[in-house]
Amino acid sequence: MKKFENIVIASDLDGTFFGTKQYLLDRNTERVKYFCENGGHFTFATGRLPLFIKKPVPEPQKYINMPAVMGNGTCIYDFSANKAVEEHFLDSDETVEILRYAKEFDASIGIRATFPDGFAVADIINPIARREYERLPDFMDKRILPFERWNELDLYKANILASDECIDELYPLLKEKYSDTVGVTRSASFMIELIPHGITKAQGLKKLIDRHFDKNMTLICVGDYDNDIEMLKLADMAVCPSNANDNVKAICDRCLCSNDEGVIGDLVDMLDRQID
Repeated sequence: MKKFENIVIASDLDGTFFGTKQYLLDRNTERVKYFCENGGHFTFATGRLPLFIKKPVPEPQKYINMPAVMGNGTCIYDFSANKAVEEHFLDSDETVEILRYAKEFDASIGIRATFPDGFAVADIINPIARREYERLPDFMDKRILPFERWNELDLYKANILASDECIDELYPLLKEKYSDTVGVTRSASFMIELIPHGITKAQGLKKLIDRHFDKNMTLICVGDYDNDIEMLKLADMAVCPSNANDNVKAICDRCLCSNDEGVIGDLVDMLDRQID
């Protein structure tokens, strides 16, 4: 039996597998290759959707050897076959109601959404939304479309963008008012994320493990922000980089080096030492 055969590592991307400026680190990619060559199973569990990793990771199948949990669980995607295995979409009417509430709370917020072929923004007045829209690659379907018309699209998720202070105030209000009907989480200090109710990274990972393995596997999850917490609680070993926020650090079994130093490489090295 190969040394890592009964181990699955599921890694977040931003703030974890990627460096701070959203780039791949040689230490991570080299050690992941070693991990997989020695029987390990590696995948991504990220808030990003398949189109949104194409630029920083043009060939994901080079690094992962099982389907990935994308969009915080809204899409399970098989990069080796280049197709979605499972998809979940927001309820359009509910989403419009929540976004209207958010706009009434602070008219300056930005609103964006992702759908299978691309990205929509309600407008480009908000500087965060404008910057993200302008940076999108040409291979995406990019739309400026009032959120009241988003029922024309199948939305994986919607994001509310604002200052950290505004998000700090708005987030608990949305959680209290809408969390019975929609998933409300944070994946960055300046952003609230809306996803279909009951859909999470943890749920997606559990489905993957149940589908692909007929024996007990040791699941190791690595993440850095609030939207990773449920996934980390599911894991047999929860790991975070040193740059993780305090909520994540509080529940993790191991806090390793920072994302810029190659936390996944650090994890594989640690496992290598333990098994030897």
